[in-house]
Amino acid sequence: MLLRTLTRANLPYILARLSGCCLLVVSFVGCAQPDEYLQVGDTIIYAHTIDNIAEKLQHSFPEYGESTLRSHILMNGLAEAEILHQSHAEASEEAFQRLAAILDKYRKYNPSALLEAELKDLTHQKKMAAPTPSQLGTGVAAAVAILEDGEWSPPIYNATGWSIVFLNTREYGQRSTAGVDVDVFQIEIADATIYSANRQQWQYAPLLGSDKLISCLPYEFRNKTSRE
Repeated sequence: MLLRTLTRANLPYILARLSGCCLLVVSFVGCAQPDEYLQVGDTIIYAHTIDNIAEKLQHSFPEYGESTLRSHILMNGLAEAEILHQSHAEASEEAFQRLAAILDKYRKYNPSALLEAELKDLTHQKKMAAPTPSQLGTGVAAAVAILEDGEWSPPIYNATGWSIVFLNTREYGQRSTAGVDVDVFQIEIADATIYSANRQQWQYAPLLGSDKLISCLPYEFRNKTSRE
């Protein structure tokens, strides 16, 4: 059974969670608006969305404080992902439903079975050994950080669409993504022109919202003069 709360533009998508046979995506729909948020154009990114990922990445960055980890997450994919999914909500929902159905069908198999299916709308990133969180994107890295060997992640939104990840192996004692071997499958929801425009918007559009969130970003990035 697939359960998902209704999503709309300008409301945050957050990581899917796998619970038994049910795939559940939690969002902030219906909850009080948090005080901390960052706004880029029409896109609103709430602190809770960032901190949900940060909690899973603490194993990878134990030396990072709250502000540094929030900055790392925003600068390595989350902001661009939020811009994409909030501005392409219908395409995002369709891709999520498609990927969730694929996962439901293949969750008991390894990646070779999914590759043999040759699904046209699903791209496969070659098996990555010892990737960095920046290579995976922070959302995918956070999902991988809590997987065990032989497990699939739930669908994870990113700067180009939705992904599922299979953890082949993790080095003993390592929770960091630096010690993993993974297969990544992706459904994209737009094209390179859109992704480039989103990147430009994140890099140059005025930043609004909570001072605490804005101040965690690198000075050169948030400084108005450098962004003009």
